[in-house]
Amino acid sequence: MTTDYDAIVVGGGHNGLTAAAYLARAGLRTCVVERRDILGGACVTEEVWPGHRVSRASYVVSLLQPKVVADLRLKDFGYEVHPLDPAYAAIDEEGRVLFFPNDQQAAVESLARFSKKDAAALPEFEALLDRMASFLRPLMLKPPPALGSKRPGDLFSLLREAGRAAGLSKRDIHDFYRVMTMSVGDLLDDWFENDLYKGATASTGVVGVWAGPRTPGTAYNLLHHALGEIDGVAGLWGHVKGGMGAISQAIAKSAEASGAVIRTGAGVSSIDVRDGRVLGVTLESGEELRAGVVVSGAHPKTTVLDLAGAEHFPEEVVEDLRRYKTRGGSVKVNWVLSEPPHYEGVSDEDRHMLLRSGVAFCPSIDYLERAWQDAVRGRPSEAPYLEVEVPTTIDDTLTDDGATVVTMFTQYGPYNEEGWPEGSRERYGQQCLDTLGAVAPNVKDAVVHYEVLAPPDLERIFGLLGGNIFQGEQGLDQMAFMRPTPALAQYATPVDGLYLCGAGTHPGGGVMAAGGHNAAKRILSDQRWKKLRRMVPSRNGHAEAEVTV
Repeated sequence: MTTDYDAIVVGGGHNGLTAAAYLARAGLRTCVVERRDILGGACVTEEVWPGHRVSRASYVVSLLQPKVVADLRLKDFGYEVHPLDPAYAAIDEEGRVLFFPNDQQAAVESLARFSKKDAAALPEFEALLDRMASFLRPLMLKPPPALGSKRPGDLFSLLREAGRAAGLSKRDIHDFYRVMTMSVGDLLDDWFENDLYKGATASTGVVGVWAGPRTPGTAYNLLHHALGEIDGVAGLWGHVKGGMGAISQAIAKSAEASGAVIRTGAGVSSIDVRDGRVLGVTLESGEELRAGVVVSGAHPKTTVLDLAGAEHFPEEVVEDLRRYKTRGGSVKVNWVLSEPPHYEGVSDEDRHMLLRSGVAFCPSIDYLERAWQDAVRGRPSEAPYLEVEVPTTIDDTLTDDGATVVTMFTQYGPYNEEGWPEGSRERYGQQCLDTLGAVAPNVKDAVVHYEVLAPPDLERIFGLLGGNIFQGEQGLDQMAFMRPTPALAQYATPVDGLYLCGAGTHPGGGVMAAGGHNAAKRILSDQRWKKLRRMVPSRNGHAEAEVTV
């Protein structure tokens, strides 16, 4: 059986759904095909255990683009976010709590209890990140500059961004270069002295990357996570009611409201190509779906090398993709507890705030570096970094029996299965529980269910090759016009009608929906140009030959 559409989206992750929603809104007959029986990709809420639902992979939101929220009317379709405040917290060996409130003056006062010098430096440091973020934010919803291209549109884009860069002061350029190239550890050492503050902050610089806090380039990852906002307030992070999958569900409902067809349990065995043009896809069931446009939210390597086939691409594109690095060291640990963590040795007010915040267990940069070095040696970290959230504190819809859901985003673990011998996942989970139990002893006897998702599990379940949560490492060699390769950085591929839209494209990973938005805009632009070229008559009365625009 063959079914025809204008566009087919491979993968029902949040980027694929976003692309589908924009294409459907533009009038294209659009179909989304998702391998799993549940939508969302890594932005998903799953009932892993009966009556208990958890944000199984991604866990908090900030980077979701406000334009996408507005364009797709996501709030009308159930998207509801509750900001974390404090954004996160850390606890030292003496049980003192360092809070990171969203209000800057409150943050200064919290840090002053640990270091007056650091408290005085904090406003200027945050102003530095704000300046850098303000420069980068406009680039999020645009394709990266196409270096080397002579197309008029690309040349204009290069001139526009060159003009913006020319507006930076010498000091801004100096600071920008340092932030883009330094290690997050060195950057923080330049500004601060308190180990607890530096450790908790440095952890943000290594979230999802195969690198340690002393690795050059990780300061950018700190900046990357400062690019988000919630309801117009920059830098906020929040819990989504219904878990992170509620984002994907809201996007899916928006797409369906515009006429998109969404199918789950529909794995793609191949993206079909003939004579340099995409024909559609063949499902694992053998069913054929035909369309002149196929946009893939799957990993770039999976899309090009496996589904479409390397034989349809220039040799340099294939070689670049084979070199594309996609290792990950993140380990997601999900828990159902019979009761919330009860932090001891803190006031009732602090205990309440800890449950409504993200709690970082990373007492120093050196602690984080040791955890990284364990993974470099091919073994799970003996003392991993943890970020702990308790989403049921603000969302009682996640459990049917009043139990407590706790999520732990942790690092580091080896990205290959060989680094996880039998029993190692259980030992890692116990180490995480012991770390939390050192300050909240009740959790050790409160465990109802838990799972440890090591990088190989993230690859198996979500298609994240190497367990990299961003569909590829985010060093400068793999960002902007280099993501995933120079030839694929504009979302289109050398195969006519085949596009990429996942986190492996600009502007990178995180639940932001920018890749889906940008890919859809590129597709619609290409469709308009093709239509225009068909309408322009030649001198002999026939359609003018296609020209590069």
